[in-house]
Amino acid sequence: METFALYDAKNRLSELCNRVAESGEPCVISRRGKPYVKLVPVDEAGANASVWGSVEEAQAKYGPLDEAFELPIRSREIRPSPLEGA
Repeated sequence: METFALYDAKNRLSELCNRVAESGEPCVISRRGKPYVKLVPVDEAGANASVWGSVEEAQAKYGPLDEAFELPIRSREIRPSPLEGA
């Protein structure tokens, strides 16, 4: 895992983000010679996870929901990640 000084990372942030996203290998950004933050790629499986999966998991684990509880209509529209296009 490569380490970059905060000043250099600030000036090359776009390049570092592209490198981490393409390679999948995180990098460390240091401040005054000490590790400060880790830049890691977004986990694609977790990024597109839906709350509906959580509802289904809860029902499987704890049983069906009350009759009084109504699930909202599930949209079939695929929404882009808020991280894309930023």
